[in-house]
Amino acid sequence: MSESKSIIITGANGFIGQHLVAECIDQGMQVYAAVRKGSHIGKLGHMKCNLLEIKYDDVQSIAVLIAKISPDYIIHNAGLTRTPVYNEFLKVNRDYLIHIVEGVRLSGVTIQKLLFVSSLAAYGPADFQPDGIVTHTSVPHPVTNYGRSKLAAEQWLWQQKDIPFNIIRPTAVFGPGEKDLLQVFQMIQSGINLMAGFGSQKLTFIYAKDLVQMMVRAVTNAPTHQAYFATDGEVYRGEDFPEAIQSTLGKKAITLKMPVFIIRIGAHISALIGKITGKFPTLYPERVNEIQARSWACDTENIKKELDFVPQYTLSQAINETVAWYQKEGWLKS
Repeated sequence: MSESKSIIITGANGFIGQHLVAECIDQGMQVYAAVRKGSHIGKLGHMKCNLLEIKYDDVQSIAVLIAKISPDYIIHNAGLTRTPVYNEFLKVNRDYLIHIVEGVRLSGVTIQKLLFVSSLAAYGPADFQPDGIVTHTSVPHPVTNYGRSKLAAEQWLWQQKDIPFNIIRPTAVFGPGEKDLLQVFQMIQSGINLMAGFGSQKLTFIYAKDLVQMMVRAVTNAPTHQAYFATDGEVYRGEDFPEAIQSTLGKKAITLKMPVFIIRIGAHISALIGKITGKFPTLYPERVNEIQARSWACDTENIKKELDFVPQYTLSQAINETVAWYQKEGWLKS
């Protein structure tokens, strides 16, 4: 990658954002890490990047930033994953994308590519697809307001023919710094492997370090106006992920298969507690719609053909590295 290439990364202080910044730096790019005023910047302060304060509600100020930097690429990674209010999802996940695109237009800068980070949740699980797999021609069936907001953003973006863009839709992402799936690691370390329902499941995952390599290829090397379902290309049994964690931890956990209705009751209770405490929980009623899904299989053929991408990590290798990081940071007991 030429050092002359510059990139703006929004949501740079988040879990995926920090991995993305590190990857772009490693590839020799001039990185502008966009964060909101007052945001905790995490490890960005120790990286060789330019911190950029961004006001997503202000198209004019976005245009000024873009005009000043004149970036080759923009990866719009900022997003909202949890809120009880659908309009908040739309504001952050759709409207901020609109403001970025309008900012590009207003700036007069001709960018080479914009990559919008959507989600497999925008299409929903494969349960609703006649062939049992989510493809690029599938009718989307999101089962959460988060997924619906990402789909709304995509639908708007597809109409913007004057902007060179691609869309990437990650499945469940894990790795150093991730906090939601951390709970699975912690539960298994405590000796319990909690699973939803009694039937078989088909799950997909991608390791954060593989995902960001894929994202960089999607913004720098791929044809324009394409979308990619981002997984490691494998479809796993529901048991595979927790078994790999048990193997790494050297821990045998007792598997408890919980009826979905019990999980849903727990989700309603945690949501009620969240209202009282003002902290929205990881487990909430809509989240159960994703947990109970039987299949998240999706078509990744164009990842191989157009991006020439092969994951660098097996599931076992990725979990080993993730556990080591969690233990180093004190998130898991050594």
